[in-house]
This record gives sequence, C-alpha cells and structure tokens, in this order.
Amino acid sequence: MADEEEKTEEPTDKKIEDAKKEGNVPKSIEVTGVAILFFGSLYLLFFSGSTVDELTKLMYYSYGFIGEEMDSTVWFSITYNILIIFLTSLAPLLILVLVLTLVANWAQFGYLVTPLKIDLQKIDPIKGFKNVFGFKKVIEALKLTIKLIIIFIVMTLLFIFTKDMFLSMMDQETTEAIGGMIELTGYFLAAILLIIIIFAIIDFYFTRHYYFKSLKMSKQEIKDEFKNLEGDPQVKGRIRQIQREMAKKRMMSEVPEADVVITNPTHYAVALKYDNEVDSAPKVVAKGVDFIAVRIKEIANENDVPIVENPALARSLYDQIEIDQEIPNEFYKAMAEILTYVYELKNKR
Repeated sequence: MADEEEKTEEPTDKKIEDAKKEGNVPKSIEVTGVAILFFGSLYLLFFSGSTVDELTKLMYYSYGFIGEEMDSTVWFSITYNILIIFLTSLAPLLILVLVLTLVANWAQFGYLVTPLKIDLQKIDPIKGFKNVFGFKKVIEALKLTIKLIIIFIVMTLLFIFTKDMFLSMMDQETTEAIGGMIELTGYFLAAILLIIIIFAIIDFYFTRHYYFKSLKMSKQEIKDEFKNLEGDPQVKGRIRQIQREMAKKRMMSEVPEADVVITNPTHYAVALKYDNEVDSAPKVVAKGVDFIAVRIKEIANENDVPIVENPALARSLYDQIEIDQEIPNEFYKAMAEILTYVYELKNKR
C-alpha cells in the first residue's frame, strides 16, 4: 500500500494539461532574460541610430528652455513633447522587449491564457512570509549569488589580461582610445552574456526536470484518473450486463413470432422469421448456445414454433449471422427446404 502512495509514475497528459490550465508551467525566467538581453543588445548596437538621434534632439530641446520664464502652459507643452518624443524613440525597443517576452515564454511552454482569479484566502501574511523565505526562494538567491561570483571572477581575470591594453590607451589619440575602449567593453559584455546564457541553459533543463518531478503521480492516482476518464470498470461491466439482459429479453420476445428454430440439437438454437412482403430473405431473430439455446427451444415449444434439427446449419447460422440480419445467398437452398417443410407442417395442423 505504501508503494502505491509513492509518486513514482510519470505524469499523464491530462495531469500536465490540468496543471497548464491552472498556470503551473515550466517557466525559466533566465531564458526570458537572456533573450531580452541578447536581442536587445543587438538592437542597440545595430538598429538604435534613430533612437539615439531622437534622444539627442530631446536633450537639445530641453536645454533650450534653460533660463527662460515658464508658466503652467509652457510646462505642460514641454512635458507633453518630452513624453511623446521619449515614447516614440523608445517604442521599438519596448515593442521588441514585449515580443521577446512572449516568444521566450511560448517557446518554453506553448500558448497559454489563464483567467485572472482573485482568491482572498491566499492573502495570508504568514504564507507570504513563508513564500519569501521558502526553499525555492533560497535556491533562487543561491543561484543568483553563484552567478554574480562567477561574473566577478571572470571580469577580474579579463581585467588582468587586458590591463596593458587599458594602460596603452593613455598614450593614444582620443579617437583611437575611444575605439579601443569600445572594443574592450564589447569583450566584457560578451563574457557576461556568455555566462548568463550558460546559466539560462542549465536553469531551463533544471526547471523542466523539477517541474515534471513535481507532477509525478502514484499508481493509485493514475488508476483514479483512468476511472474518471473511462468510467469505473465495475460500473461499465454492470452497464454491459444490463444491456445484455435487455437485449436477451428483446430477443426472447421475438421467438414466439419466428417461423422455425434450427437446433444442434442440444448446444445451439437459431430462430428465423420470413415475411416475404417486408424481407428479401429469412432473418435471424434470436440465437444462443447452451442455457439460452434451451430457453429458446422452450419458448418455441410453448408457442408451437417448429423446431428442426440441423447441426451443421445451426452452427453456421450462429457463427456467421447476427440478430436482425438476413441470411446470405449460400443458405437459401437449405432454408428453402426447411421452410417448405415448415409450411407443409403448418398446413397439416
């Protein structure tokens, strides 16, 4: 019993889908941050010329009002223009960050829209304190600390290896010194970005590993889920039993109206009926083996339905033809002889 309660089984598709509907998804913030940092840096390096020009114009525009008297109307005009220019110049970067955030999340766990729910019971200061200082938060803080330490060590080593280049810039022209400084700064930024990317990859796989581990199920949970999806096997068995009993009762009610019952003589019984105005050939209205066969013959005797012993034909009809199905061509000759005998017997009676 204890083994069944252990969560040793991989989560089912339904368990994962239910968790996703609740907003519980394997989301790595590191991956989103790397995407924004990497592509944002590319934008700033190669496509931010218009943004820089607009911000430069904004600075000159602001400096133009230094020393001038200003009333509320002027203040409003300046604030409005600064805000419009600022938003217009940074709009491409803001849109890029938004798109990168959506794409990074979509790449991790697919498209997800969860309804906003406000649960006042969850507004608990004690639980909030536990969440702040919980195990996951400690892990996050430890991970951040390790990342910062590694970045500091790498930056220190880079500075040691490039200090001669920094010192040599003092003897260079201003333009050359600025170019060299930009180059060295690029090395430092590339090193930081590489470290962050490595941490993001590790965090992505660890996040998914612990996510699926948290969704693991016990054998009993899988059985319960299967029952909910497919129905309780005992209930389904009972339903099938009731359906069989109803079908048997309906079948038995057709026997008194049959024209003939063909038997094995003990194990098989097949009741047939032929209405030449409705049917193109005789059809099976009831069939059964052993106990049901005995019951079919009993009902046939009670209602004066002729019983004909033909073991081969009885077996073939039972095996090949379902209830309410007409007999195929290969049985026409045998059935014609039997029905002729039955009709002659009825005429004599």
